[in-house]
Amino acid sequence: MNDLVYLDSKLVPLKKAGLSPLNSAFLFGESLLEAVPVYGGKPLFLQDHLDRLARGCEFLGWPKPSREVYGKAISLFSRIKGCPENFIIRFGLAQEMGLPGNPRAYSDKLPRVLGLIRPLRHDPLEFWPPQGKVGVSRWIVPGNSAFPGHFKWIFYMMIRRDFRLHPHWDEMLRLDDRGYVVDGGSSSPLWAVGRTLFAPPLERGGLESVTRKRILSLCPSLGLKVVQKGWKPRDILQRGELFFAGSGVGILRATHLQGRPLDGSGTVSLRLWARFRKWIFHPGLV
Repeated sequence: MNDLVYLDSKLVPLKKAGLSPLNSAFLFGESLLEAVPVYGGKPLFLQDHLDRLARGCEFLGWPKPSREVYGKAISLFSRIKGCPENFIIRFGLAQEMGLPGNPRAYSDKLPRVLGLIRPLRHDPLEFWPPQGKVGVSRWIVPGNSAFPGHFKWIFYMMIRRDFRLHPHWDEMLRLDDRGYVVDGGSSSPLWAVGRTLFAPPLERGGLESVTRKRILSLCPSLGLKVVQKGWKPRDILQRGELFFAGSGVGILRATHLQGRPLDGSGTVSLRLWARFRKWIFHPGLV
């Protein structure tokens, strides 16, 4: 499936898919990204993801593509022979522009919508959540006054550099200028101590993650108290359980931080993973 891309409402060979070089992503890094997990042809939390894309279009001043465009992409990929039953589809939006293509040139064209699929980083049939090693990024998160955090766009350059330099990391913690955890690399960090779940406040500059939002809304029904409060990596080494929530991983339990093993029991992440799996297999619970 890696040789097909969704573009202009149809699937085309990757080698034949093309955008004008005068596009907002190539010229100015102005684009939108969204990753949606799909299980048995059915997307999880699709409305939340599309709402986030719409907020991004509003911010950039772009016309909004029809929401049916995204559903069609999921349907087309799901019907292809040999397509995995479960996958994640990554949508990328960029706007084609005309000459002169300078920073003050704008277009009223609909953004082009591209879609690519790749394997999920978790298996919904597994009883245990996926596990991984975590590092700490050296790059400071600038805070929500520097960029909006309520939709997904290209701010991944430093994340990609970290993963390139540390291929053994499965996730990372990203910190603010005071050393407090703000966000992860591709999913949202959460820290459980007893029956309290600590989530980095979004006003520190983290992304409003769809899966994080769903997990936090679930916690009270499981007897977990949610506290939006900052913490530092050294706190995690002393006690509690670190895990991540995101579309690609579902729930990822951290086993190591900066090479040091973590002693958390994994109880909270296992309970949340069990509920995440129920959302997958019983969409009516969402």
